[in-house]
Amino acid sequence: MVDLVLVNPNAKNPAPFSAVEPPLWLSLVAGYNIAQDKVVRIIDAEALNLSVEQTIHEINKTHPKEVLIVAQGKNPSVSSTPKMFVTEELLKYLPEAKVTGIHPIAINHPKCIREPFKGFPYVPWDLLPMERYRSHNWHSLKDIEHRSPYGVLYTSLGCPFSCEYCNIHTLYSDHKVLYRPMYDIFVDLDYFACKGIKNIKIWDELFCLDRKRVEEICDFIISEGYSFNIWAYARVDTVSGPMLRKMKRAGINWLAYGFESSSEDIRKLAGKKFEDSQVRYAIDSTRSAGISIIGNFIFGLPGDTMSSMRANLDMAIKENFEYVNFYVALPYPGSQWYDSLESKPADPSSFSQFSKSICADPEVVRFRDYAFNVYFNRPEYLAMIKRKFGHKAGKHIKEMLKWSIRT
Repeated sequence: MVDLVLVNPNAKNPAPFSAVEPPLWLSLVAGYNIAQDKVVRIIDAEALNLSVEQTIHEINKTHPKEVLIVAQGKNPSVSSTPKMFVTEELLKYLPEAKVTGIHPIAINHPKCIREPFKGFPYVPWDLLPMERYRSHNWHSLKDIEHRSPYGVLYTSLGCPFSCEYCNIHTLYSDHKVLYRPMYDIFVDLDYFACKGIKNIKIWDELFCLDRKRVEEICDFIISEGYSFNIWAYARVDTVSGPMLRKMKRAGINWLAYGFESSSEDIRKLAGKKFEDSQVRYAIDSTRSAGISIIGNFIFGLPGDTMSSMRANLDMAIKENFEYVNFYVALPYPGSQWYDSLESKPADPSSFSQFSKSICADPEVVRFRDYAFNVYFNRPEYLAMIKRKFGHKAGKHIKEMLKWSIRT
């Protein structure tokens, strides 16, 4: 008898260029329950590309005592709204199922389990279809034909910052960062190396907060002689040249920086209180270390105008980052921005109602789509990609541009 079935709803982007990641938050829930002597099964409908009907069929085959649907994005601060639409469909057939994840918590979903685990559970990799996971296309541009297998490592939980648009603290309840025991981190790294998993994402909201911990992890990888291709999230005001150089030696080849805006004033309004000089230092130091940059920008933040959004695109073009993500700002429930709204959805427990009541400005969406196409179609960008990653990588980017952006 299965005590608990954990479900990762399938809201996968159909584009072959997107990543398919091990569902880490779900896996932590699994590890925690296994430690409580429960028999657990994971159904990763996303990795297996299951429809709602197929997912229900797989669940019913196990005759579980409990079903928990984990409506979680790739990271705690990443919107899981697409997951919620599928989750609501599953709940029609599973009236006794429970839900967990950032958005159900943010809007007080009636079926939500607020704290699905405690401490730092291990990840039961053997319960996951590891052969099904693949890295982001940019992560593997150097070897674009080998995006699988793909692993995810976590070294900390939480975030100490308070960005206006982010609802991560609805999940963690405070602004503390909890650091995972170093030994457990080394165990996962050993597992990845043993299984030949070279492409790895560090899942932490901000990996580069504690310099000594970062260096200890890097020293372990270097001393063991492991050959990984790693990416992580960083913040421009927490990195240093020496730390970045050691990260590169350990195989951290990509860092994602949340620049959000080229305007220091707009960043301050959004709670991103770092200066232009710190942005400049981070870019130059990261490049000097030989690490590629993913530049993240948000269009439509409070105070944004068409002129300031254009300045974001101009900054990205000037810097010619190896990759960029252009996002549309939305005041998700649980964020300070949402709390400040005078008009809120009448029924915040309904995600479909939320999406209709508070939607992105169509002009901002159009500009985001325009910016994406302008950035990646530039000859200067394509030439840089071919020069740095090879002809196949350049061809791959051109193929990517044939797919439309999903809002």
